[in-house]
Amino acid sequence: MVYIITAACLDVMDRSCVDECPVDCVYEGRRKLYIHPEECIDCGACARVCPVDAISWDRDADADPTATDLTATDEIHAHLAAPLAAVDADLTARHPAASADADAHSDARRSQPVHTCYLPADQMSPDIVPVWAARATTLLAAHGSDPATLAAATGGDPHPATAAAVHAHVTRVLATEPIQDLRVDLEDGYGPRPDAVEDADTERAAAALRAASAAGTLPARYGLRPKSLDPTVRARGLRSLDLFLSALVADAAPPPPGLVLTLPKVGDPRQLTVFVAVLTELERRLGLAPIGVEVQVETPAAVLALPELVTAGLALGPGRLVGLHVGTYDYSASLGIGAADQASDHPAVEHATTMMQLAAAGTGIEVADGSSNLLPKDEQPSDERTVHRAWRRHAGLVRRAWHRGLYQGWDLHPGQLVSRHAAVGGCLLAGLDAALARLGAYVSGIEGAGIEGAGTVSGAIADEPATGRALAGHVRRALDAGLLDDAGLAAAGLHRTVVDRLATASPS
Repeated sequence: MVYIITAACLDVMDRSCVDECPVDCVYEGRRKLYIHPEECIDCGACARVCPVDAISWDRDADADPTATDLTATDEIHAHLAAPLAAVDADLTARHPAASADADAHSDARRSQPVHTCYLPADQMSPDIVPVWAARATTLLAAHGSDPATLAAATGGDPHPATAAAVHAHVTRVLATEPIQDLRVDLEDGYGPRPDAVEDADTERAAAALRAASAAGTLPARYGLRPKSLDPTVRARGLRSLDLFLSALVADAAPPPPGLVLTLPKVGDPRQLTVFVAVLTELERRLGLAPIGVEVQVETPAAVLALPELVTAGLALGPGRLVGLHVGTYDYSASLGIGAADQASDHPAVEHATTMMQLAAAGTGIEVADGSSNLLPKDEQPSDERTVHRAWRRHAGLVRRAWHRGLYQGWDLHPGQLVSRHAAVGGCLLAGLDAALARLGAYVSGIEGAGIEGAGTVSGAIADEPATGRALAGHVRRALDAGLLDDAGLAAAGLHRTVVDRLATASPS
């Protein structure tokens, strides 16, 4: 038996017992004192000095209904759980997007682009997006003019209704938003050039981006991939970064929204820290708001250092490190994988992207898959087989990535826009009706119970909050892609605000 402090102590808290206790097991709560049951030695010293006789054996307290007060239990729990405050703070810092104040760390409604298109700086022009769109549309007309042909060429669902919906989706996207993210490349896709040539190409590319923005053809995201911070090219990369940003604000106007910078071949978190330090100085000098940075994970050292890399990125401030992109071919080559086997579905590369997903989970940092170097070129009349082979391979990689939770990758050629959007459309349409039905039932269940974050059962499927978030994520991506509208949501008993809230809900 141990002693407890009953409700008679409420709002009295004389503290004589605190002074008398030889083992300091009496603690102060909000309205009364309480005795820690595991620290009490049953000496009774506190009971003898209590001026209101509020302290008794626990068996006496059980018989006294006024003694059963949950405040003491709550205070004991709070005391024992106090060490978790530091854990809570660490987890919130490490997983800001999963915390209650996630909106302070990222724009929860921001749509992740389905791809990043890399273009060597010397090929950048103000009309590059409509040029790529026109080239992709020509390839679609020549080699995938009808739904059945496109489905066969990309390995998609041959069902007539699905094939028709995918073909319509590709046609519409090529006309409205063919490129969602464009990156001017001064690294591997551009290669080493004389300094004067790279200077000129860098400044021309920045000017072309501003012109594209003025013409209304600049994608929602765009940016630059300079050379890495490797000692052999460090000075060149930082010089190009300076020239690019300076050219973007040459007329004293802010750069178009959506600017992102990609830092390649990172091997140590300190390289990211230094890159951002240089960037911060450029931002100060040019009067720029903080610019988001992506890191390319393409070295074994980067994969091994992923937790530290993400931690360093988060320490740079909310919204600074925005993405991790795998570098399929550099990483494969660094492991000794032969050229014929280098691909984003190689087990070694998939291990790297899984590690990236683990390191970025709950942080709001996006993860992107790699590219396919099999290009759908049709320079000869007999090249349809080449185009179809490239489309099928690329679309297969995209579908595999989507099934693994990787919703973004690289595209290197206008023709890959066809297979990219066909694969994405097929992934989103697959199971969309079932996802809407399950999500509608889930929302109806939690609303009927009045308990948000509880599970529901619909037919033979039990959906808990985690699957509710996944279903809402699928539905929201379909909305973003234009494959679903408000009428379709309403038919399932859903609304965009509900879908957004569930898709970004914090795990609990």
